[in-house]
Amino acid sequence: MSESAVAPGKLNVGAVLSQAFATLQSKLLFFVFTGLMLGLASLVGTKGPMVLIGILLTLAVGAVAQILTVRATTGPLGVDAGTEFVPAVQAALPKFLPVFLTALFVQILVSLGMFFLIVPGVFLTVMLLVSTIACILEDRSPVEALKRSRELTRGNRWRLLGLVLILFVLAMGVALLVAIPTALAGIVPGIGALVGRVAASAAEGFLGVFVAIVLTHAFLELRRLHEASAPAPLI
Repeated sequence: MSESAVAPGKLNVGAVLSQAFATLQSKLLFFVFTGLMLGLASLVGTKGPMVLIGILLTLAVGAVAQILTVRATTGPLGVDAGTEFVPAVQAALPKFLPVFLTALFVQILVSLGMFFLIVPGVFLTVMLLVSTIACILEDRSPVEALKRSRELTRGNRWRLLGLVLILFVLAMGVALLVAIPTALAGIVPGIGALVGRVAASAAEGFLGVFVAIVLTHAFLELRRLHEASAPAPLI
């Protein structure tokens, strides 16, 4: 029989952000631990032969941090960070490779788009925005996760672009807030500069965790809207 298609509903960006802040508050300690893990990984090296090692370590730890964040956002995980963080990391490891590869594919595609023309890069950023979330929550392969993100974002890409811009402005605000104490700490020789770098990296990691929380809620809402608009068979 033929099917009747319904256009997907519109994403409520304000509701997504509100849900993300509520989630952050409810499991704050767990997310702080995750953010510290993510931020401190970037301290490995930024110069000389350590650059490649630092990039790979940041990507690897980022994949684990995203798995932890997505699972904590969608379930009871993380209520007691003191007892659940290490087991949560261990439970995340089996999903590491597909999530890492998905994130790597997205990064390569977006970078290529930005290299040739900025507009294709922005378009790919929005279209593939929830790829890693699909990989984690729906147990999809990297290629399937990319296709799933393309499917779910269709019809809401302008709103998702707005969400990306909001997160970008938030990131700039955090960077400015951290820059002042970091600069002051850098005045003190030796330990002061180190403290400044650690503080900046920790703030960056915590912001990365919040972005993952936001994208998880966006994915859940996009999936709900997609399922509500699925074609209904005509009998």
